[in-house]
Amino acid sequence: MSCVFASLRRFIHSPIMLTLHRYFLLSVAALLSLLVALYASVGQLKPFASWKWFDIIGEGGTALLAAVWLGIICYNRPRGLVTRYFAFGFAALMLGNAADCLDEFFAIPKLHIWDNILESGLNLGGMLSLTAGMYFWQEEQRSLNHHMEKRERIFRDHRGIDRVAQIANAEYLRQQITWQQQQGPACLVMLNIRGFHKINRQYGQAQGDRLVQSLAQWIVLNMDAQDVLCRYAADYYVLLLPGLSLQEAGDYAQRLCDLIDQTEFPLSAIAMQDQVKLRERVRLSMNFAISDLMTCDMLSELSRQLYEAEPQ
Repeated sequence: MSCVFASLRRFIHSPIMLTLHRYFLLSVAALLSLLVALYASVGQLKPFASWKWFDIIGEGGTALLAAVWLGIICYNRPRGLVTRYFAFGFAALMLGNAADCLDEFFAIPKLHIWDNILESGLNLGGMLSLTAGMYFWQEEQRSLNHHMEKRERIFRDHRGIDRVAQIANAEYLRQQITWQQQQGPACLVMLNIRGFHKINRQYGQAQGDRLVQSLAQWIVLNMDAQDVLCRYAADYYVLLLPGLSLQEAGDYAQRLCDLIDQTEFPLSAIAMQDQVKLRERVRLSMNFAISDLMTCDMLSELSRQLYEAEPQ
């Protein structure tokens, strides 16, 4: 029992839940309060002897479990389409079953049919929302599986993994370029972080490495399944884009950079004077260079172009 209460305390004080979903959860709590107030004001409290305990336990328990599932979704998932469908579905099921349970405590006049509509509508709406959530969750998992299949060939050979960014390294990139030359047209896109040396100086190399890894994983989640991402050196990344023209690759890289510009990445630093750990979120700005010449020598040329574009 103590483990259960400890888990609940961690859940209630979770910064993820409070930050990402607090307004939605507060809205659901407010709706539940209004529901109780509505039944109490319109209905008449039934005598204790007429309470049907099996119905109360069944309907109330279902509402409670739906609330727990809602909490689990909010605790473990960021905001997004799948999370929204699941959250609305569990919230509707919780409210619908709570209305069913309140029927056992309050007698609603026969002329009123809103309670039946409310109960049926919320439960049906909740099931529809959960069904949509399951569909889009399946699509999400299929996309993730594509990414994992794409990266599987890297992890079979640990020498091909960059230990900091946890993606393919430059050696693996050169192998893929050689292999792609025999498969068909493709483009190379090299990206780097503007002012990365300043971030390293301000936060330290450990935080710079963490940023390199965070950005790499972010790019993996936002690139197409057939593309390959590698770390070339320091804050330099290379995307190998099969089947794209130079114009298409440029548009692709620009969209990716625009998305990165709008995203905040977490960093932390220690103020040495008082040993206080400061948590910050930074926005990154990227340079990129592209080529449709699939040669290993082209990597040095792209690197030179980005170095010259970097403000000193």
